[in-house]
Amino acid sequence: MTGGRLSAVAFDLDGTLVDLERFHHGALLRAAREVGVALTWDQALLRLPHFIGGPDPRVAAEVAALSDTGVSPVEVLAAKRRYFSALVGAVEEVVPRAGVAEVLDRLAGRGVLLAVGTVTERGTALGILRRAGLLELIGPERVVAAQDVPELKPAPHVYRETARRLGVPPAYQLVFEDSVTGVAAARSAGSPVVAMPTVPDPGYLASIGAAGATAVFPDWRHPGLPALLDRLLAPGAAAIAGPGGSGR
Repeated sequence: MTGGRLSAVAFDLDGTLVDLERFHHGALLRAAREVGVALTWDQALLRLPHFIGGPDPRVAAEVAALSDTGVSPVEVLAAKRRYFSALVGAVEEVVPRAGVAEVLDRLAGRGVLLAVGTVTERGTALGILRRAGLLELIGPERVVAAQDVPELKPAPHVYRETARRLGVPPAYQLVFEDSVTGVAAARSAGSPVVAMPTVPDPGYLASIGAAGATAVFPDWRHPGLPALLDRLLAPGAAAIAGPGGSGR
């Protein structure tokens, strides 16, 4: 991309801003056991292509396909969401990943518009952002959730819609994601993407880079991240178009 600069930032929610992946994974594994599919976390990573990053309907379909009970994906999805709500509801507080608040404040202080693009249901997403203390900064009108788009990630619709709400072409929107599915969605939308994965598996980290992430950072406090943001968001700086480095 040339002829312009990055001027807005969109974030995935679960795993990227707030690390609730353990609750998603725990809820899914419980739902799977209900239908006779007993998987460890490592087995799920290997056998369920959308285990990391979802979206939930796809991974529910993958679980249903492994079951010999004749259960439908809709039933698996309902059980997963029930368990997830119970797990999150039992936690006293929901906190952003370490370093997230500082990065958001840095961006907001420069006048950069912020949005969230998630495959999570809208009510759940707004509740998580509110409990994490992030909703007021981002604004509910700039939260794009599952009900707001015709197709979920890895389709590009979520990040096309965040760009529309931010008032910029997708190519001028930097996306932060934690999953291969999310990286693919951002790249399909035409947006450069920085990956902030929570899964340390070397194979998975390699797959994120291969999916088109411009950089991969294991931590929001990585010293390379502020320098990257300063470079990308500098006045007159040309935006990036593809893979270019790693924070690993």
